[in-house]
Amino acid sequence: MIDIHSHILPGVDDGARTLDEALDMLRMAVDGGVTIQVLTPHIHYGRYENQKADLEKRFAIFQDQVDTANIKIGLQLGSEVRIGSEIMQLVAQDAIPTLGEYNGKKTFLLEFPRIDVPVGYENLVKWLINKNYLPIIVHPERNQTFVRLPQKLQVLTDMGCPLQITASSLTGLFGEDAQQNAEKLLEEGRVSAVASDCHNLKGRKPNLIEGVAAAELLIGQAQAQSLVNAVPSQLI
Repeated sequence: MIDIHSHILPGVDDGARTLDEALDMLRMAVDGGVTIQVLTPHIHYGRYENQKADLEKRFAIFQDQVDTANIKIGLQLGSEVRIGSEIMQLVAQDAIPTLGEYNGKKTFLLEFPRIDVPVGYENLVKWLINKNYLPIIVHPERNQTFVRLPQKLQVLTDMGCPLQITASSLTGLFGEDAQQNAEKLLEEGRVSAVASDCHNLKGRKPNLIEGVAAAELLIGQAQAQSLVNAVPSQLI
């Protein structure tokens, strides 16, 4: 399986704090069937002001440490960027670590606040797409505005933005509302990927396999597997 969303790169955000924790998280991911793990540190102005050059250096060091530990998993570097006007400067400076390319556009994870969506969000996303960046909208099932006003999310999917839901939402970790929202998006066929969004070894552990099992009960094995294999492989 391919996990396109994780906070395993150690010491850069609210994910893995130490190398040992990061390596153990990777081992857990491997045990759960993950063959490619994308590392997507937060880029969030005022909180996690990570820089592309520094993240690339840290990733190269971590790759060597993973090889030394003999953990058999493919690693890629990406990012989870918090929506805000700062993104325009990041694009101008080519400062967003991207997952890959999809239909000729660079892909990255775009995060919205938990409760609301900023004014003009659709214009910013349209601007990104015109600049050949395709935002993957992460965990929309946990955003209260998208749930209350689904047309605001529809605006983004109409532009072609893929949706990624969290495995733990499908298992109930984030509560009944998030679970129901995630299930609804799945059943409507609007989800492009399921990912772990793992942060640690306990409450936010690598659990992609559990999310896939829950998805299979709703949409069948073939469709569920495509959300952690075929479609993510195109996005990265």
